[in-house]
Amino acid sequence: MLQPDDITLGSILDTCISDTDLAVADEIANLLLSSGRQISNVMWTLFIKGLVRAGSAWKAVALYEEMKKRGAQPDLITYSVLIKGLVDGNDLGKAMELAEDIKAQGLTIDDIILTHLLEGCRHANNFKLGKKLFKETLDAGLKPSDVTLVTMLKLYGRVGEFNEAFEMVKEWENTNGSKPTVIHYTCLMSGCLRSKHYDQAWESFQLMLDSGIEPDQTTIATLLPSMVTAQHWNRVLILAKRATQIAGSQPPVDALNHALSHMRASRSAGQRADELHALMQTAGIRISTRNGGGNRIQ
Repeated sequence: MLQPDDITLGSILDTCISDTDLAVADEIANLLLSSGRQISNVMWTLFIKGLVRAGSAWKAVALYEEMKKRGAQPDLITYSVLIKGLVDGNDLGKAMELAEDIKAQGLTIDDIILTHLLEGCRHANNFKLGKKLFKETLDAGLKPSDVTLVTMLKLYGRVGEFNEAFEMVKEWENTNGSKPTVIHYTCLMSGCLRSKHYDQAWESFQLMLDSGIEPDQTTIATLLPSMVTAQHWNRVLILAKRATQIAGSQPPVDALNHALSHMRASRSAGQRADELHALMQTAGIRISTRNGGGNRIQ
C-alpha cells in the first residue's frame, strides 16, 4: 500500500487548516507519529506550525517530543512557533519549559522568542518572571529590538511599574544603542494613564520632547483626553498647539472639541478656553455648534 510522502502530507495539512478541518489535521499528525518514517527538520517544523495554526498546541508539543525521540534537532524556528502557540493558549508554564530546553541544547533565545515569552508574562501578570527573563537574556548577549522594548513597556504598564519603565526608556539608548521612538514614548504614557497617573504620563511626554522626538497624532490622542479629565488646562493647550503643528496629518477634531467643551464648563479654565477656541479657528479646525462654531473645515 502506497503511503503519502511528507510533502503530500504537509500540503494536505495546510489545506485542512485553511479549511478549518481540524479533525483531519489531527488525524494527519497521528499518521505521522505512527508511521516510523524518517522526517527532515523542515518537515517536522512544518507539521508543528500547522498544528499550532489549527489551535492544537498540545498536539504540536507531542510532535515536538516525538521529534526529539527520533534524534531530530529542533531549531529556533521550531521553538518560536511552539512557544508562541503556547503563549496564545495561556500556557506560560510549558512555554518556559521549552525556553529551558533551548538552553539545554546550547541554543540562545533570540529576540522573537523573548518577545513571545514576555507577552506570556504580561498576560499572566507575572512581572517578576518577565523582568528576570529579560535581564538574563540580555546578559547572555542578546541585542533587543524595538518590538522587545514595546513588549517590556506593556508589561511594566500592566503592573503599574511606571518609575522602572521611565528609567528603561530614559537609559535605553545608552544601554542598547538604539534610540526609543515616538511609539515607545506613547506606550510609556499609555501605561501611566491606564492607572490615571497623569503627572507621570506628562513627565514621559516631556522626556520625549527633551530627547528630540516629536509627538504624532497618536501621542496627542493618547494624552489629550486624560489631561482634560485631570483638568490640566495648560497641558491641554500645549497638546492642542502641538496637534496643529504636526505636518501632513489631521488634528483630532473631536478630541479638541471635547476639550473645548469641558473648558467652557469649568470655571478653573478661565481665559484658556478662549485661547483654545482661537487656536482652533486659526488652524482651520471645525468648531462644533455647541462650542459656538459652524460646520466648516478650512
